[in-house]
Amino acid sequence: MVSKDTDPLVRPTHHAIRHPWPRKGEGVRHFLNVRIFVWKGNHVDSRIVATDLLAESTRRRDIHLSLLVADTGLWVSPDYYRRLLADTGTGALFPRVRRARVGQGEARGQLVGDIRLDDNSYANVAIKRALGLPRGAAVGFEACHIWPLTCYDERYHTLVANIVLIPRALAGLSDHEAEIQRALQYRAFELYEWWPDEQPRPEKPDFYPAEWRDPLPDPATVRKLRPSRERTARGATAETQRTLEGRIRSWAEQPNLNVHKIIAIVASAGDGIERNELVGRVCEATGSKNPYGAVASLTTNAANAYGRVFEVDGKIVRIDPGLAQLVGSLSWDSADR
Repeated sequence: MVSKDTDPLVRPTHHAIRHPWPRKGEGVRHFLNVRIFVWKGNHVDSRIVATDLLAESTRRRDIHLSLLVADTGLWVSPDYYRRLLADTGTGALFPRVRRARVGQGEARGQLVGDIRLDDNSYANVAIKRALGLPRGAAVGFEACHIWPLTCYDERYHTLVANIVLIPRALAGLSDHEAEIQRALQYRAFELYEWWPDEQPRPEKPDFYPAEWRDPLPDPATVRKLRPSRERTARGATAETQRTLEGRIRSWAEQPNLNVHKIIAIVASAGDGIERNELVGRVCEATGSKNPYGAVASLTTNAANAYGRVFEVDGKIVRIDPGLAQLVGSLSWDSADR
């Protein structure tokens, strides 16, 4: 039997840990006030809890991680949020989607009534679309919910005032570091005057970064500054547009339809998807014998076509800007998600 005095996998060798090993019955020892040694029967269980160790270290050294989040977090334009709220009555891009409670047997893709269950995919799409970021533009970021556990509520899971993009190296801290949580919650209140209905209005924390990265511009404003070209449903009369919007709402309620699956693929791609990739995914998701024709039918208002839901910019296919808010307010799910 290897003793705990000689087993290198159990005995710490770092010179900074100077306290003796716990004797049986002592229970718990601490290094920097973080529990790392626990007796379990006749054996010592050694653990170092990273978040606890980091929190203790930042307190000892008077380091404020909220400063890093303030410098690097990517926030949605308040103008975009207010426009979304006015147009759809909700600040959520996918108001009938929430995260699955995996521990309770739920799984991504399931329907609970009319609510679709997600991991974090819809929230990720929502924040990147609201930021106007092309596919692949945000490298090394994660979509983080500002208020804990709100991802399990369809009102808040894809609500753009409740999501911020944070560098992946810092993202885990938003779930565990109280200082960061309080700073993010108050920043969301500053920008959007929003907080969950069930929570009290956030108060300014004792320590709060004085400077924050400015929100990204409203994508609608950026489009207006681009070289002029048609960005609404081309050739569509008001009556044609109303008819198409009615079709889109109907398709959204029927996830088994091929047209639903095709729109879902493009809707989940943020600022667009390369045409050949789209055709390949449509073929996989629908089994269509003519995936090129199915995609093409969603790019025109010609007779017998689905209608112009997509715009084509070179090789990139995206939701037509004139329909983006409507499509974003509905729930979509593709077979290849």
